[in-house]
Amino acid sequence: MIHSALRRGPSDTLPPMLPLLRLHLPRCFAFAPPRTRVALALAVGLLSWTGVAGAVLIATGDGTGNTTPPLSDPGFANVGATSNGLSAVYVRNGWVLTANHVGENAVTFGGVTHEPIAGSRIRFQNSDGTLADLIAFKLQTRPALPDLAITDQAPSAGDLITVIGNGRNRGAETSFQGIDGWAWGSGRSIRWGTNRISDVDQVELNTRSFVTIFDFVSQPPSGQHEADIVNGDSGGGAFVGSGPSAELIGILFARASFVDQPPGTSIYGNLGLIADLFAYRDDLLAVIDQPDCDDGLDDDGDGLIDHPADPGCTSPTDESEREASLTCDNGVDDDGDGLIDLLDPSCAEPGDTDERGPLYACDNGLDDDLDSFTDYPDDPDCLHPTNPSELPEPGIGIPLALGALALAARTRRSTYSSRSTL
Repeated sequence: MIHSALRRGPSDTLPPMLPLLRLHLPRCFAFAPPRTRVALALAVGLLSWTGVAGAVLIATGDGTGNTTPPLSDPGFANVGATSNGLSAVYVRNGWVLTANHVGENAVTFGGVTHEPIAGSRIRFQNSDGTLADLIAFKLQTRPALPDLAITDQAPSAGDLITVIGNGRNRGAETSFQGIDGWAWGSGRSIRWGTNRISDVDQVELNTRSFVTIFDFVSQPPSGQHEADIVNGDSGGGAFVGSGPSAELIGILFARASFVDQPPGTSIYGNLGLIADLFAYRDDLLAVIDQPDCDDGLDDDGDGLIDHPADPGCTSPTDESEREASLTCDNGVDDDGDGLIDLLDPSCAEPGDTDERGPLYACDNGLDDDLDSFTDYPDDPDCLHPTNPSELPEPGIGIPLALGALALAARTRRSTYSSRSTL
């Protein structure tokens, strides 16, 4: 059981009956005296019910900083925002890690949204068969991000970590039972902060985890920004080390606050719960290091799975279901019509050697009507790659062209007759 004494704010004294934080639910939650119980702001339930999608709240400055990578960046860009407003961490080989209650959702990294491969979600379990609040799923497209290393060392109390999540700004100063803290403000963005591990080897909410405490630090060392993990931060990352040597050590998934603590507040002494990735490391690596051609998934979306069924797979150890030498399975729009591989109607199957099709005059690579323009979209008479002729549609000719000119003239006049301020 964890008993962590509160740290007081700079201008307050501790009340004589200061409550202690306790975890290990549900047993201690049910039997602890009222003034020693904690209200666990559990991501699985309360986070989704409240609809709050916050992230690490920092005690330094005005609270809105740290939205760009730290000087010794451990992997800031690898933490993305999910389509339901929470967080996920891109590790490598197309795989992301997040909390189970976050779910399998599209994730945006650096302004680019990546959809998940349907059905790729894998939930990790404990040695006793219980399921942890930790999942991996695979993306249809791979972000242009560096690979992350998962730590090969167990976390230790006192370790300094960097936490990154989809962040709420900090609001006004507040207090609870004489303890200082902050209200949560509006708006959020990816933000980083720091904290030290307080307790290790915990099992909370069926998840092997370690714990941080939101402490009052009057003069934090340079580069350190005391952080609280707040509601909705779920799925964000915790890193140990910095720069190229940094390792992903945990996934944020829950927090603990005081009984009757006002919602939407961070009070010194609140706890953060972080899934211990070292405890799940072997299972994690067995998932994220699978080659595309042996992972049981349709990675390239062509309806064919792995070797030998997918022609893009040369062997089970092939790391991509796409093959550069196969025009209809290389992930490239070879004929420039805006359609790729099997989405191009001229690709009959992944092994097809040409994205141009003889059945379609507007996609066969020939100037069929001898007007010096070839196929869609270069030939103005081709409205789509599947058009059977490069000739204008029947009844469309000079009258249509004149009509287009007249329309253009009217549009031009209307453009200049309608004015508005910028």
